[in-house]
Amino acid sequence: MNTTRTISETGSRSPYTVVGGPRWDRVRRHPFPLTLLVLGRGDRLFKSDMLKDLLARSLGEILWIEGSESSTDVEPLSREFPQVRFLLVADRSTAGDRVNIGIDEARAPMVMVSWSDTRLVEFPSALLGSMEKSGVLCTVPVARTVRDEPIPTWQAPMWKKRRFSMAYHVPRVEGERILFPFDYCGLYNRLKFAQTGGYDPGIANPYWQKLDFGLRCFLWGERLLGTLRMRLTYTGSPPEEDTTPDEGYKQVWLKNMAVRMRREMGVLPTWRALDFMLHSDTGPFYAVKEFRIVRRWVRTHRFRFRRDPRDLVDGWERS
Repeated sequence: MNTTRTISETGSRSPYTVVGGPRWDRVRRHPFPLTLLVLGRGDRLFKSDMLKDLLARSLGEILWIEGSESSTDVEPLSREFPQVRFLLVADRSTAGDRVNIGIDEARAPMVMVSWSDTRLVEFPSALLGSMEKSGVLCTVPVARTVRDEPIPTWQAPMWKKRRFSMAYHVPRVEGERILFPFDYCGLYNRLKFAQTGGYDPGIANPYWQKLDFGLRCFLWGERLLGTLRMRLTYTGSPPEEDTTPDEGYKQVWLKNMAVRMRREMGVLPTWRALDFMLHSDTGPFYAVKEFRIVRRWVRTHRFRFRRDPRDLVDGWERS
């Protein structure tokens, strides 16, 4: 079955194919309490072992997403594990696009996102109900290396020489605010995720894609929190963030950092266009075109904004 859908406001969803899995009980709205969404990464050496472990724990339905180049791996796995649904996504898709697709396909109100080179070491069943009732959009776990060393995966926004910056730290406090899920991993509220538009598939760099998502969530009044009760362990080296300013940075700046609150709604002021043109590498004509496109997007969602970046960072630093 080939399916093409979209949650994102600024990009189109990549096509994908569903392979295997049980039939959907359409009588029940949510036939599972939890969907385990696994993003394929690396070779197939440990994939079978991971699926056996997840199935043995009976936490909920399992969705596995791979690029279409891995179709030769998926066919034998789908025969070995008929309970698992596999989604083959176009190779050009971004990680955020795959998360969008997986959460949209999930048959549970809560979705736990992880990678095939991680292991969900701690996940207390009591956490699921409390997180759904809390209204938190995403709960971010603690991450550790294969040697059980803590990874500084939680972050907070800050001003550095009057510029927006990020500070990473090792998780220490339960319920701490997190700006975005490191490596996309976390327990997502499916409905709230869809209401915020998900990750922008048009942003290719994972760092800017995640930052765009996190800023949008907080500017729109949502919450992302960390928990010490849920833990992931990487079987290899965790990914490094590429913070090089690129096309994705421009989208983050226009859609989030340049927005200001005016009469209880978000606006992208006209005077921001000059600042954008001076720093854009595309020339004034195309820069104005980019600005107008995003300004229309901000206007469409103007009543979703609850604060602007100044309020966000200042409030974060005071708390």
